[in-house]
Amino acid sequence: MIGTIEFFHPEETLIYHVEKSFCKVVFLRKKNCLVLEIESSEDLDHMAEDSLQNEFPKVILNIDDFPISFDNKRKLIGNMIEIPFSTVEEEDEDGEIEEIFYTNLAVGQEDYEIDNNLLKFSKDAQGNLFLNWEGEVQDFTQSTDELVKFKVKCSLADQKIQIKEDFYAESK
Repeated sequence: MIGTIEFFHPEETLIYHVEKSFCKVVFLRKKNCLVLEIESSEDLDHMAEDSLQNEFPKVILNIDDFPISFDNKRKLIGNMIEIPFSTVEEEDEDGEIEEIFYTNLAVGQEDYEIDNNLLKFSKDAQGNLFLNWEGEVQDFTQSTDELVKFKVKCSLADQKIQIKEDFYAESK
């Protein structure tokens, strides 16, 4: 397990285990931008049968193209980033106003806005980038505009891709 995601819903605290995480700093539209994705596993063995969480087995938190002052993810260590609103309106090069989505929570086929985000970056015991993220998300259990607080604690270590040589040998 590389981390946890907790939603502090009024009925119960929903606890998810992080299965995958991805963090990158990209250069986009003449700006350095943060791209982050944290995906939970669908493992609910730790939950009671009547838990609200059983109806929502998997969650994915995203930050897309949020402008930052750092040019690589190693420079995030020891820093905090605030993202107050999920969306902003910006004028494009043609003078048109466009809505830009920075943060969202995907649950099933639905997306929910995440506001009041505070991201704190540090190093874990192995020297990997580590994230503590707090924020508020629309109540996805009731599909209302009520906000539910959440916390994420997650390692953002670079994942090594393992190629299974047996697969290639079998397909020849």
